[in-house]
Amino acid sequence: MKIEMKNNQSPDINDEMIASIVSLAATGVNGVERISLRTTDEIMDKLYLISTIKGVKIARNPEGLMIWVYLITEPGVEIVKVSKAVQKKVKIAVESMAGFQVASVNVRIEGSGI
Repeated sequence: MKIEMKNNQSPDINDEMIASIVSLAATGVNGVERISLRTTDEIMDKLYLISTIKGVKIARNPEGLMIWVYLITEPGVEIVKVSKAVQKKVKIAVESMAGFQVASVNVRIEGSGI
C-alpha cells in the first residue's frame, strides 16, 4: 500500500534529504552534542556497505511524517528542555524546507557526551 502525502514544495524530496534537514536542525540546538548512531545503522553499514540514515528514522503517514531522532547531549544539560527545543526546531525546519506536514517528532537521548 502506497501512502500518499501532500508536499507543498517538491515531490522529489526523499527520506535521506529529510534526514539531513532533521540532523542539521537537531544539532543546531544548544545542548545537543551530536546525532547518535543507532545499532541497526552500524549493522547495516557493515552488512551492505552503504550509508544509512544515521540517527534518524522517518515514517510516512497520511497525517504527516513521524520522525525519530537519536541524540547525544552535552554534559549537564536539562534533558527535557533540550528535547522540547529539538522537537520544535525539527518540526519547523522540515515543514518549511521540505514542505511536508510533521505529525510528530520523537527525541531519544542515547547518552551524554564527556
